[in-house]
Amino acid sequence: MNKFFRYFLIATFSALIFIFSAKIIYKRNIRTHVPVELRYEQNQSLTYSEVIAAYINLDFEYREAKLIPYGATDFGKPLHLFVISSTRIFDPVLLREMGFRVVLVNNGIHPGEPCGIDASVKLATDILSKKDSLWTYMDSTVLCIVPVYNVGGAHNRSPYNRANQNGPQMQGFRANARNLDLNRDYAPMDSRNAQTFAHIFHSWKPNLLIDTHTTNGADYQYVMTLVATHPQELPPMLGAYYGDVLEPYLYRQMEMRGYPMIPYVSPMGETPDNGIQQYLNPPRFTSGYGRMFNTISFMTESHMFKDFKDRVLATYQFIEASLRFTAENGCKLATLRDEANYYVANQKEFVLSWEIDTTRAETIPFMGYEAELVDSELTGGKRLRYNRSKPYTKEIPYLRHYNPGLTITAPDYYYIPQAWHEVIHRLKLNNVDFYQFERDTTLRVEAYYIEHYETRNRPENGHYLHYNIQLRTEIQEVQFYAGDHIVPMNQPTNQFLVEMLEPQSSDSYFVWNFFDPILQRKEYFSPYVFEDFALEMLESNPKLKEEFEQKRQEDKKFASNSYAQLSFLYQRSPFFEKGFMRYPVFRSVGSNR
Repeated sequence: MNKFFRYFLIATFSALIFIFSAKIIYKRNIRTHVPVELRYEQNQSLTYSEVIAAYINLDFEYREAKLIPYGATDFGKPLHLFVISSTRIFDPVLLREMGFRVVLVNNGIHPGEPCGIDASVKLATDILSKKDSLWTYMDSTVLCIVPVYNVGGAHNRSPYNRANQNGPQMQGFRANARNLDLNRDYAPMDSRNAQTFAHIFHSWKPNLLIDTHTTNGADYQYVMTLVATHPQELPPMLGAYYGDVLEPYLYRQMEMRGYPMIPYVSPMGETPDNGIQQYLNPPRFTSGYGRMFNTISFMTESHMFKDFKDRVLATYQFIEASLRFTAENGCKLATLRDEANYYVANQKEFVLSWEIDTTRAETIPFMGYEAELVDSELTGGKRLRYNRSKPYTKEIPYLRHYNPGLTITAPDYYYIPQAWHEVIHRLKLNNVDFYQFERDTTLRVEAYYIEHYETRNRPENGHYLHYNIQLRTEIQEVQFYAGDHIVPMNQPTNQFLVEMLEPQSSDSYFVWNFFDPILQRKEYFSPYVFEDFALEMLESNPKLKEEFEQKRQEDKKFASNSYAQLSFLYQRSPFFEKGFMRYPVFRSVGSNR
């Protein structure tokens, strides 16, 4: 045996001993310092380091578990995914081919609301230790858990981050390291967290998505409330199944498990007595993001005033009930998902906005507390107080039906110049299929012009959002260049494409300022030079001259403003830039599919 080979064997053997010893020591330290089963009972939530350590421990102890660092976050630490797979296979493509369905749980998007963080650690531990019948769910289902989504917010811990919340003793902060609210970031995807989450989401293609929260607002008897994908926002076969089968199942299960549940309490007046309504789910939210890809999505909202232990256990029970439903009904869920994907790939009409139907009010039993107006010791005025010594159960109005507002017909193709690379990047992140022009090409297309828009005075996650958008449409010959993008509208991502690319959609890329450069003119005119050309225009175009003179007669302010008159003519001249206010995503004309 030569000298080099002998040294190699000694080094390799020493390294193996070191790794094995380190794992044993690390495992003991985890068990000593992370009492997972006791923290929530002591009104404490696990720190980020303790959560990751707990999942490392489970990964080390069970071959059916794997903690995967998936990508970057704004904080610098990776976004992890913890996967429980009974097959010991952790390739999502292989697992789908084997017929497994996926439940994805996202925790700590608002780390001041950590009940899901602790509930998921407990549930993962119970499943892997084969407690009760939990392991049987894994025969056909894979559980994926994002331990802590907002890593930066989880490190910003304080007992004072949640003024209205009953524990735990320390909580994380709502915003992330860039001060972004990540539950407003699924449309713009400004954060690295959101972009990494998109990779996780589209790799695993979950059948159910659960995002765990704690709510603010009114006081009532329930520990758990629920924001769910609205059935009207889903393809009809998936929406009907959710409304008729899955939703009643989850409410029954939570009742049986000792945590009766109510839809998220969004009062139509000052108190829930006036009724509640079911919100729709814009793409900026987790529940709105998931449903665009035919994933039934939930945001659990445990109630802020309830003990932290009860909030954790209620969240645990909801996740477990969802896992059980998927195990029992996974074949149907998968079939409906396939049908929904086919439906959307061939869908032509899309609703961009909805209006609540106040004529179809229902009633729902509600367990609340009597609300009173009492004298304020501080202000001398009146304050609202819920009297917990006066609980009640009664029927209250419930509004959940909507009528279509704005409906559009999708084109066969969208065309996007390559200059808008930030938009293209986000389409790639979201699994959109597209290809590129191979050569310079002129096409007859439908172009939008932004006729009117308004902009919020205050920023939303670093953007000044546009609203009240009005469009004008023109058919034009537009020059495209090799490398510009062609997006066919024959794919399951059609809903996402319409909501992101149609400017009047509530969370479109236009609304989120991705196309703001088109809103500013880049060329102007000098009045003393342009006036000669303007005179020639009027002489050669009698129709324009008539329009110009009529405006002068009807608009005295216009008639007294020389620059306004010249500007009127400049905007109708060949010098006026065609790209000003022209939305740079073009629609195909006619059927080219």
